Amino acid sequence: MSFNKKGRDDLMQITNDEDGREINPHMPQYIINAPWYLKESTPSLKHQRIRKQQNTSTFDNWYQRGSKGPNNLKFKKGACTNCGSTTHQSKDCCERPRQIGAKFSNTDIQPDDLVSNVQGLNYDAKRDRWNGYDPETYKSQIQEYEILEEKRKETRLQEGQQTESGNLDDEFKDNGTGEHQTQMTTRDPRTKTMTRNLRIREDKANYLLNLDVNSAYFDPKSRSLRENPNPHLPPEKQVFKGLNQIRLTGETLQMYEQERFAWQYAEQHNLNLNTVSLPTLTEKTYKQIKAKKEEQKIGRAESLFDRYGGEEHLNPQMDLLLGQTERFVEYEEDGLPKNPLKKKDLTKSKYLEDFFYGDHTSVWGSWWSDVLGWGYDCCYSNEKHSVCLGEKGRRLQLNKEARLKREIEEEIQKAQTQDQKSSPQHQHQQPQQQIIQQVQQQ
Repeated sequence: MSFNKKGRDDLMQITNDEDGREINPHMPQYIINAPWYLKESTPSLKHQRIRKQQNTSTFDNWYQRGSKGPNNLKFKKGACTNCGSTTHQSKDCCERPRQIGAKFSNTDIQPDDLVSNVQGLNYDAKRDRWNGYDPETYKSQIQEYEILEEKRKETRLQEGQQTESGNLDDEFKDNGTGEHQTQMTTRDPRTKTMTRNLRIREDKANYLLNLDVNSAYFDPKSRSLRENPNPHLPPEKQVFKGLNQIRLTGETLQMYEQERFAWQYAEQHNLNLNTVSLPTLTEKTYKQIKAKKEEQKIGRAESLFDRYGGEEHLNPQMDLLLGQTERFVEYEEDGLPKNPLKKKDLTKSKYLEDFFYGDHTSVWGSWWSDVLGWGYDCCYSNEKHSVCLGEKGRRLQLNKEARLKREIEEEIQKAQTQDQKSSPQHQHQQPQQQIIQQVQQQ
């Protein structure tokens, strides 16, 4: 036992780290040895402990982001060949690719980007959307709002708008034109900030629907495209019509009208109406006043009908509306209405035209010969269903025409000699055209 214990103690070599502390010899090597990227040659356990670092990354540290340096007048060697900036290369350039780059045109050289040192900032500080914003600048807006609010209170006290609860609806009576007598405050919902919109990753991004620089503006912070990117396209081809089209349709308009009513009613009558904190009371009040206006409108219309009459004209007869009219319509031979914008189809022939078959480049009948007859102009072939041979076919057809001409001349000479030998009484001259047909048949 003593020998084994002594040998075991000899094998265990106790090592110390840089600070002089002993390292347990039973620890495996993959724990003692530091990773290669820490560049530590001696065994240590520092890389296993939490390193205390001085964190200087706060949201108060301001750094320039998206700023540009001074303009460059000439193209510098090693700069971006597209825009001329020296802080990036052409593959990382965010400018639109030019037809002739700045390297060759030497015009419109873009300034260099100011690259800030952000090593001490954490993930959130690097992506702070309010970087460089001074909250003190908002005090001027608060002061302006307070001044306006004080002026409103003064006007209320001067005009004496503290009415009783029974006369609250007098200012919202209808004047017969379907509009309120009091002027509602207009509030354009298109100017409101919008929440972030998340899209399905498989769908195409909205800002890629129209890459024209003069098209609808895309807000990168709120990720919203409010206007229609393709207003020139027909409605059936417009995939996305803008967020304004969605916000200004359906029950959204009714919600805006109710919210506008709550603001105006609460301001003029000193009531607590709010579509967010008191939605039920606001909707109930809105419906009651709207129903009163409808009753007033119907009662005014009935009183006018009782006095002047004419209620039967509100329900016209459909047979008169859909009957004969004075509009002049001209009809064609097929019985359809004549359309002056419709172009007539001018058919040249009932036969098939400009159709080439058999590898021919011309139509049948484009070439004529007194001996061979009609044929193709591309190869001089007089057979309609033949295959085009090109220049070779022309040479063959010309040789054939010359041979037939010689045969026709020989036949004519033979006929003349036979006529001379025969008696004058039975002398008969064979027509030339008949001889040509016989030669062609042979």
